[in-house]
Amino acid sequence: MEVVGRHPFRATHPCMGTMASLHVHDEADETVLVAAAQAVAAELDRLEAMFSTFRRDSEISRTNRRELHLLDCSPEVVDVLDACTWLEHASGGAFTVHPPDRPGTIDPAGYVKGWATERASRLLTEAGLVDWYLSVGGDLQAHGHPRGADRWVFAVAHPLQPGEVVATLTVDDGAVATSGTAERGRHLWDGRTGERATGLASITVTGPHLAWADALATAAFAMGSEGVEWVAGFDGYHALAVDLDGRVVADPVLAAHATS
Repeated sequence: MEVVGRHPFRATHPCMGTMASLHVHDEADETVLVAAAQAVAAELDRLEAMFSTFRRDSEISRTNRRELHLLDCSPEVVDVLDACTWLEHASGGAFTVHPPDRPGTIDPAGYVKGWATERASRLLTEAGLVDWYLSVGGDLQAHGHPRGADRWVFAVAHPLQPGEVVATLTVDDGAVATSGTAERGRHLWDGRTGERATGLASITVTGPHLAWADALATAAFAMGSEGVEWVAGFDGYHALAVDLDGRVVADPVLAAHATS
């Protein structure tokens, strides 16, 4: 990672087609901070090399070309695909790892980014750090609290009004993930119809684990407004969505955070 600030410590690293951003507010020796940041970057790179559909030598690409059997894949690949299979059933097929535009292939991207970010963030705890957050492409896992404050505060960008904020969320030990159209357009599929998901502009999910917050956001986006209630059925997870007309739909826990 490239260090971009020291008080508090901040570092960035390009990965997964976006940027990872690490913020650490612990009072710690810089050698500890730099080593932890480098370990996080290395883990993100390792997992990207394993799962990327844009790399011909990744295990996912080799599996899609029938050069590698799933049973011979790394344990991480098997674990991720097991989680994706469970999520496909739990979402009634809305979540899918089988892109309709690429028949016969698998692409677990809807789960991997959040899972990889959370997995890499554990290295910060193992390094003895307490007050930090790690964000990849805007989806983040946070721990502890920022210097001089009780909780982290994160803004949810409005997907239809650049520069505007939909909600302001406070987080201590938890995650925030957003799926939407603002950055990449309509890139998410509804596995039930085989068509691009078109019901929402964005949906943001909060919860204890980024792996599931990100995956639930992907599935709920495909469901449309009903996805908000579906997310609330999972203990500790909550959702706030913006529809195509700019209306905010949120469960009671997050409704109070919405900007009027």
